[in-house]
Amino acid sequence: MISRLFLRVSAVALCLAGAAYIADTLVDLVAAGRNPGIGGFVPVLGLIGFPGFWLTLRRDHEALAVLGFVLTVLGLAGLVVVTFLMNFLFPSLMMDEVGGVVTVIGPHLAVIGVTFLLSALVLAVVAWPTGGRVRQGAIIYALGAIPLSLPPLMPAFMQDAGAVAVGAGLLIWGVTMLRGGVVAAQPEIA
Repeated sequence: MISRLFLRVSAVALCLAGAAYIADTLVDLVAAGRNPGIGGFVPVLGLIGFPGFWLTLRRDHEALAVLGFVLTVLGLAGLVVVTFLMNFLFPSLMMDEVGGVVTVIGPHLAVIGVTFLLSALVLAVVAWPTGGRVRQGAIIYALGAIPLSLPPLMPAFMQDAGAVAVGAGLLIWGVTMLRGGVVAAQPEIA
């Protein structure tokens, strides 16, 4: 049985993650170097919000849904490390020190990016049958994940647009859940 409180907490976490990601991106654009690290909380809030969201999706492709959930958790866990580095460590280092860290962990960052991208694409497929705003959020989220997952191949403005799109997708899902506009996978919601 899915608890209404659990779904509400998940929805609020997704709303906060989406709003934080959009705010983080806008602060970086308007006041570069003055961001207090808002984006560092996005993947943590995503980890709190995604389990409830996944429980609300239709299960037309159960094995794919499980794979998508696992990829999402792995991708977000990796992004906790990436956002910590980007928001809290790198701003206090010199450029050559940042370059040294990136050289050492570069392959790991690539794995995290690819995992995040795969999770977003699988999520779009899994969310598709649910329809409505959930489907729209999944498409926006997946489109945003493309430039975010491939930063060396994308210009900065595309990465910023991707961040806003991912944030918008998270907000759409959170608000949709709060309004009760999702199809619950389990009919028993307490």
